[in-house]
Amino acid sequence: MGKLLEQLYAGEIQPCERISCDNEEYKALCRESLEEIERFSKKLDVDMREEFDGLMEHYLELTYMEKTQTFGDGFRIGAGLMCEVFYENSRKQA
Repeated sequence: MGKLLEQLYAGEIQPCERISCDNEEYKALCRESLEEIERFSKKLDVDMREEFDGLMEHYLELTYMEKTQTFGDGFRIGAGLMCEVFYENSRKQA
């Protein structure tokens, strides 16, 4: 088994935790978004804050599900491309 597959199997590679950390625009938007959420939630009374927190939790769950689906779709497309490449190469060599 290849080293990459071994690392993935062993849990050493966790694509879901590899966020665009090197992207400064992404970092800035995250900071801005968190600050806006914090400012907004401070304006809410206790009951509304709890309701808003629940809403945000649901949003984060949906976002995680979307990212998981997108990763799987991208992986399948990449694997399909590799299959086509290897198939075409093997036909040319035969």
